[in-house]
Amino acid sequence: MGFFGNNESDGPAEMLADEARGDSVTAERLTTTSGGMMKMDHFSQKPLIDILRDEEKPQFYFYHPNKGLSKDSNTAGGGMSSDFRTICVVTNQRVLLFTDGNKGEAIRFGAITDTETNSGISKNRLSIYTDGTEYTVYIAGKTNIEEIEAAGEYILEKASEAEAATSDTYVVDGFQPLWKQDNAISTDEALDVEPQGAYVTREQFRKVSDILDSDEQVHFITRGSTVDVEGSSAGSSLFGDDRSRKSGTKGWVRAVISDRRVAIKVPQILGDDERSVPYSNITSVDLDTGLVNKRLTLQTPGQTYHIEAHEPGKEEVRDAVRFIRKKISDANQPDVVQTESSEPDPLDQLNKLKEMNEEGVVSDEEFEEKKSELLDKI
Repeated sequence: MGFFGNNESDGPAEMLADEARGDSVTAERLTTTSGGMMKMDHFSQKPLIDILRDEEKPQFYFYHPNKGLSKDSNTAGGGMSSDFRTICVVTNQRVLLFTDGNKGEAIRFGAITDTETNSGISKNRLSIYTDGTEYTVYIAGKTNIEEIEAAGEYILEKASEAEAATSDTYVVDGFQPLWKQDNAISTDEALDVEPQGAYVTREQFRKVSDILDSDEQVHFITRGSTVDVEGSSAGSSLFGDDRSRKSGTKGWVRAVISDRRVAIKVPQILGDDERSVPYSNITSVDLDTGLVNKRLTLQTPGQTYHIEAHEPGKEEVRDAVRFIRKKISDANQPDVVQTESSEPDPLDQLNKLKEMNEEGVVSDEEFEEKKSELLDKI
C-alpha cells in the first residue's frame, strides 16, 4: 500500500470503499501510512487495511482529532496536546477502536445491547452499550449525523445476528489495551493519597497512567525535557563517557514519584522509553535548583539518574525530595523477626513440679526450694 496507498479502480482498498455502507470509508483512509490526513497517527507504519482480518469489510469510519474514548468514567487518549486522533471503524465483524498512538481494542457484536447517537457543534457522539458498560466514541463535528445514526442501526443489526459473547472487548493484534484491567484501581483511588503535590492532577495522571501498576498511587509528578543516565555502561555522548541523555521526542519527560518507586517516562515517536527505580535501590537523592530549571538526582548502586524538572515549582520539588528520602529510609529498615523463646514456661514447670511432688518423685523440701525459684521468674 505504501505512502500514497492503492487507489487503482480495481484495487482492494477501492473495492472495500465501494462496498461500504458509509461514504466515510475511502481508499485513502484505508491505505494512508504517513503524511497528509493521518499526520503522526496510529497507522504511520501500517495502514488500516492491514489491520483487517480475512473477509472483514469496513462499513463506517469515524475520527476525532483530539478527543479520546471513554468506558463509563474511564478515558483513553485525547487531550489538546494529543499527537494522535481517535479512530472508530465499524466493520461487518466488529467495532474497532484506536487512540493514543498504539492502543486498540475491538468490541464484539455479541456483547452489544444498544446504541445511542448525539449531535453537537464541535463533536458528535456514538455510544455503544453492553451489559452494564457504556463505550463512548466522540466524532468530529463535520461528520454527517445521518451516517452516524446509520452506523448505530447497523451495529444493532449485527448484534442481533451474533452469538452472545462472554466478554465485551479484546485487544487488537499489534496494539496495547485501551483501558487498564478490571482489577485496576480508579483514577480517584490512585490520586487519593497524602502527601501529594498540587501539580498532580487528573490530566497529568492520564499522561503517565500507562506506565503504572494497576494498584499504584501517585504522590508527585515532575515534567522536564531530559533525563541523563550515568554509569553501568549507559553509553557515551557529548555529556561525557558512560553517560547518555534521553530527550522526549514526542512530548515531555515525566517522572512519577509513587508509593513504591520513581517511574520515568520518555515519550518517543517509535515507542516510549520507560525506567523504574524502586526506593530500595536508591542510595541517595539530591536536588539542584537554578533560576529556571531544577534537577533531581537519584543515586543507585549501578546507575545515577539526573531528571530535569521544569515543573512543578521549587517548593513542591523539595517536598518530593523529602518524600523520596523517607521512602528510602522505610525501604531500608531491617526486618524485625519475631522468634519463639527456647526458655520453658515457668508456670508449666511449676505444674509439673507439683505433680512430681504429689507422686513422691520430689521431696517437700525440694519442691519448696524449686517453687521459690520458679515464682521469681513469673
